[in-house]
Amino acid sequence: MRKIDGPVGVEIVGVDLSRDLDDDTFRAIDQIYNTNPVVVVREQKLTPAQQVAFSRRFGELEIHVLKQYLLAGHPEILVISNIVDENGKLIGLADGGRVCVWHTDMSYLERPSRGSMLYAIEVPERDGIARGDTQFADTATAYEALSQETKRKLKGLKAIHRMTKGYDATSKSSGERLAYTAEQRKENPERAHPIVRTHPATGRKCIYLNPLCVVGIEGVPDDESEPLLQELYEHCTRPEFVYRHRWRKGDLVMWDNCAAQHLATMDYALPLTRLMHRTTLAGTVPF
Repeated sequence: MRKIDGPVGVEIVGVDLSRDLDDDTFRAIDQIYNTNPVVVVREQKLTPAQQVAFSRRFGELEIHVLKQYLLAGHPEILVISNIVDENGKLIGLADGGRVCVWHTDMSYLERPSRGSMLYAIEVPERDGIARGDTQFADTATAYEALSQETKRKLKGLKAIHRMTKGYDATSKSSGERLAYTAEQRKENPERAHPIVRTHPATGRKCIYLNPLCVVGIEGVPDDESEPLLQELYEHCTRPEFVYRHRWRKGDLVMWDNCAAQHLATMDYALPLTRLMHRTTLAGTVPF
């Protein structure tokens, strides 16, 4: 393990995730993952089955509600891509639905995702430079940097997470309607989660917000909640809390959805293509 070039995260070296890892090696990786919001493993060659098998060792996997973007034969994998098929339709979910907003994955669930694992199959390049970087913000360190007054203010507050907020914004901004059925909406009602969440493995306090899905604070009028939310969003993404990952083909990046937010960088377009496979780990009820 070694530190990466940035204030957040580590890189694991000398491991082949396509192999059936022995228990000691896996426990070491799991411990690293529990204590670092971003973990990078480069130079991997994973089939979908191998990615699913490695991911499943961490526990139950989530099946994303947008089933039209799940990989055929491997529903545990969400395809992230800007590639279109012969009918002009996207083969996967474009980054952030083409809306570049800081977020954490699947916060709208009763048991939000523990973490996500994104594997790079195709990375867009222009002039020899990779495009489509992903930025990660450490929300545990961000919480610790808050003033005592702000920490007291946040105690007991819950943010309301609505799945359709981000996707509705996507439709308006891109002009492309994401197919969200009435059944999918019914399956995912609004959820209220603590703004200050305790990490289930480490006990650290984290700012648990999702600008892509949060629509307000429970019991707080909008004219009071919105300024507070904006203040927290800006605080979490200060440069001293952020790592920017420049992708290479074969990278597997694992992040902690309790202790990190992430942001896609949309600095590329067709004919430059990007193809990623994401697995998502089930989590626990926030407290």
